[in-house]
Amino acid sequence: MKIKALGMALLGASLLAACGGDPAPAQPEPEQLPPSSFGQLSMLKPGELGTIEQKLKVNIVNIGYAATSPGQVTGARDLNFSSLRQELPATYKTINRYPSFYGNNELTGNNFTFDYNYVTAPKSFEDEFFAFLASSGKEDSLEKDGLTYLNIAAAAYNCQSADTTKVLKVLDRRPADLTPLYACPEPAGNIAREITGNWEVDGAAVEKWLGDNAGKLGIDPTQHTVFLINWYGRPDFKFHSYSHERAESVESDTKLDFGQRSSRRTVAWGGTPSENQASARRIWFYDQSANPDFWTNAWNVSNGDLDGDKVYDKRMLPVWEYGTRKASYAYGEKISADLGKVVRYVAVDLLFTPSALYRVALTPPDMPEHINVDLALEQGADAPVSASVIKPQLVEERLKVLNPFVKWSTSLRETALDGDVADAYKCFFPLPTDDACSPDYADPEGERFFQLAQAEIRQRAQAAPGQYQLTNYLFNDTNAKTPNQGLLGQAISDGVTGTQTLTLNFLTPGLSTAGYGFTDTVVHESGHHLSQSHPHDGYDSERDEDFGPSGDTAFVDVGDEVHSVMSYNNLSKTFGQFNLDAQYRYLTTAYLTNSNAILQLVRNSAKVPDVRGAVQQADQTFLLAQNAYQQRHYLDAADLAHRGYQQVLGAARAAGVPVEGYKWYDRIGQLSTEPLRVARKVNHMRPVKGPVQRPEETSAQREKRLAP
Repeated sequence: MKIKALGMALLGASLLAACGGDPAPAQPEPEQLPPSSFGQLSMLKPGELGTIEQKLKVNIVNIGYAATSPGQVTGARDLNFSSLRQELPATYKTINRYPSFYGNNELTGNNFTFDYNYVTAPKSFEDEFFAFLASSGKEDSLEKDGLTYLNIAAAAYNCQSADTTKVLKVLDRRPADLTPLYACPEPAGNIAREITGNWEVDGAAVEKWLGDNAGKLGIDPTQHTVFLINWYGRPDFKFHSYSHERAESVESDTKLDFGQRSSRRTVAWGGTPSENQASARRIWFYDQSANPDFWTNAWNVSNGDLDGDKVYDKRMLPVWEYGTRKASYAYGEKISADLGKVVRYVAVDLLFTPSALYRVALTPPDMPEHINVDLALEQGADAPVSASVIKPQLVEERLKVLNPFVKWSTSLRETALDGDVADAYKCFFPLPTDDACSPDYADPEGERFFQLAQAEIRQRAQAAPGQYQLTNYLFNDTNAKTPNQGLLGQAISDGVTGTQTLTLNFLTPGLSTAGYGFTDTVVHESGHHLSQSHPHDGYDSERDEDFGPSGDTAFVDVGDEVHSVMSYNNLSKTFGQFNLDAQYRYLTTAYLTNSNAILQLVRNSAKVPDVRGAVQQADQTFLLAQNAYQQRHYLDAADLAHRGYQQVLGAARAAGVPVEGYKWYDRIGQLSTEPLRVARKVNHMRPVKGPVQRPEETSAQREKRLAP
């Protein structure tokens, strides 16, 4: 639904009624108001944070678990909603995560109260759903020489080892597919039961079926809904997993299909974006009866500490492991509490109501009306030509959905990787024998390059006033000596205020051999720059906890099993429904907050009488935006908020009030007199509370991303 701007003031009352709101109260005559008053306003509050409170219904649906009532004695595999409920948050307040690391939490103004709706599917629905799974899949295991060859995670579970010297590999599954299958010569003694097959079902098809049939359970699929699935224990049960071989899993430059990889079989999926945002579905399913997935190390039931830091790493094991004493470290755990943790940390914190990584406003309070995707390709000698590794228009097309209300453009400039830039680049990955980057000059934080880029971005911004430069540096390097062991990219902050600055993207021999180009990486890193977090690390509001896939929340890597280019598993190349919902909510409150900031400037300039009429109209526009927001029409809400912001900004400038945007490249020197020693890396560097940051992508995550 697009609400036309024409006649907004005249149509305000009728549109408000159509959206469920009350007519605007009658306003006093302007001459009755004191000079500093804008009149009675519903939404706009000069100088304050723009905030929208939303009561969000979250459906939690049990398909296949034995449901027990409060007070009943439950088995380890029974689902008790009362126990699950104890794990869930009542509220959430989203923050700008990276700026919050430099001081108090910086709220975005998107506040939620959750209304949980617990539903147990009747047997008739279960029968219909599992019949769909049984009929729509295909057996993907292979019998050969008396052994069953499976995907890598299932074989690793049977052996309790992912070491390829302990599992056997076969390549002749299909003539046209060299993705290997694996077998365990002798199952480990501590697993509850051996996996003997792998019935593959398309994950997106399951998501669609659940959305198409949710009405049978009284559920509106446009509401945020988690389906908790258990096929195990039924006579028609098949060992199974979810596959993702489709156009979205094909690398944009190299055409490698990551969906074919054995390591990309999942236990969850959802978040496929809807073409019509007014009827967008918001579904994520999680199936603990599926074969354990490689992505979350759920196959490993033997080792409590995965990374050697002497801290227990929490995983969600296959459902048949619950209630058995064979598993060496998790036999006493209960599935209701574990499912509650998945709903809390993954579904709610990371997918449904995630916090922003960076400020969506970019240049407050003068938010950009034109974003230029600036691609600076640093071309190494004999590196592949630019056309084979970057598709500028595809990058722009995929990014502009994050703010479709402004103008977008793209520029590609190609220069040789030499001179000062090459010297600075070498110091990202210093070689022990490289005199230019001896230990005294090594610069893994990229400070030398940052200073060069800052000057260049300032110069380009001055040459193109009115454009926001979203600058991405692309290092196309064929030097086999470059010791980059899998770092694809980084989104860089200013190191002082948590403001986004630029992105770095790398294509070195190991990465190109693994099937990567630049296009998808640039979209991912630019997604960070524009506010998006990963679906595997985020913030829990009630616990004031920034978390990622390690320790008590090691299982949250399952958040990557969703339609999102912000995942690490390469199964999606575009932004999913949960990305879009979050972005449009951030934009709605950002336009409101920055309108309030502009009104404070107006008040400080004693220009209130000159803008009062326009502000009253803008307030009505923001009220319409809030009504659309409450109906989960987030795209419409952001569109209306953008219009309200334009009304306020236009009136202020017409009255002669100067409104300037924040320019990090001009201000950074004034914000700190200390050398910038704080790491600026965001992706793939995971920020944690405080000034010290640690690598975001662990070696284990990198191994999974590059896994066959």
